[in-house]
Amino acid sequence: MVDTKRRSWGRRRGLYALAALPLAVGLALTGCSGAGSGSGGGSTGGTGGGALSDSEAADLIANATTEFPEKFSGPTEPVAAPDGIKVGVVTCSSILSGCVSPATGVEEAVKSLGWEARVFDGGGSPDTQNSQMLNAISWGANVILNIAIDPNSVQDGLRAADAAGVLVGGGSTGIDSPNPVVEPADGKLGYAFDVGPDYASLGKKAADWIIGDSRGEANIVVYSDKTFPSVLAFQDGLVEGLDGCDGCTQQDIQYFTGDQVAQGLPQQIVSYLRSHTDVNYVFIPYDPAAAAIVPAIQQAGLTNVKLVSVLGSQENLNFVRDGRVQVADAAYDNLYMAYAMLDQTARQLTGAPLADPAGESMPYVVLDESNVPDTGSDWHASFDYASEFEALWKG
Repeated sequence: MVDTKRRSWGRRRGLYALAALPLAVGLALTGCSGAGSGSGGGSTGGTGGGALSDSEAADLIANATTEFPEKFSGPTEPVAAPDGIKVGVVTCSSILSGCVSPATGVEEAVKSLGWEARVFDGGGSPDTQNSQMLNAISWGANVILNIAIDPNSVQDGLRAADAAGVLVGGGSTGIDSPNPVVEPADGKLGYAFDVGPDYASLGKKAADWIIGDSRGEANIVVYSDKTFPSVLAFQDGLVEGLDGCDGCTQQDIQYFTGDQVAQGLPQQIVSYLRSHTDVNYVFIPYDPAAAAIVPAIQQAGLTNVKLVSVLGSQENLNFVRDGRVQVADAAYDNLYMAYAMLDQTARQLTGAPLADPAGESMPYVVLDESNVPDTGSDWHASFDYASEFEALWKG
């Protein structure tokens, strides 16, 4: 058993979060100069004016729908994982697939380490999330992994974990590398690491898809949420990509918060689209909101609107598969996230350097009707990363 008291959480990072999200999408172009290369996200270029040719549009869509990376590009340094570790996983809410998929992934991946895992439902509220962190400590967890939970809202849980010598890491919050790093505010605790995809590069892929799908002539409104760093990082990549599209029209970004989704946001978006009849693409920054908006657009009979979102939730992939308003979804591999969180955990517990970037090159892709997974399935990278991680853990 590792003595977790000996560790030093020198890299405690502040996090903000939601259920595994990025943001932004949607635009198009007509002669776009490109979305930029990023780290696997970029546009292949355009004509510099006028609508795209068939081949140019196809190239952009092909780039967007090709997973990145195409082979394992995670850590190369092995780590002798300790024995007898108990991992408590606290979800932001166990009714959101973006929270649940990494948690169930941890339950699967710990078997390779001989560790024990238990999932605690955060219930979608800070009070419950703090309580569940305390429950995880009472259960005997050596490690707590919080999925898409703002560390600023679980300071009680973090202080209790610190006093008990329990390591706390995070996933899907977007404030650790390869994303802009957000340090804890004075006097506050953060996480030892946060594992997430390169949201900005995924945003560029989303821009490529919309530019290609619209043949460079999209008129798009982007909805965003300033609450979450992951959403804003995705937005930066998306807008950077769309700025290269000379023939696209970008409406002013519309901001909302998550608690507005159930308080009239779908109807507000329908009203916006009815008063802006030229808009034919709408971007929603995370799938749970999109799932409420798709039926509203459909019921309003707005057949000229295409919706793009982020996360890869199964309900939204069903929309894409069936051609119901939502046509694409920017997704990342949540099972890979689970393996990467456990890998970083093993490194922290043994005093080894954490892998850099913290996201460990998590795979991502844009899903459309051409590559959406089968009904009931999450998207996973095509290469065998489980064997790669398991080989590293043998030390």
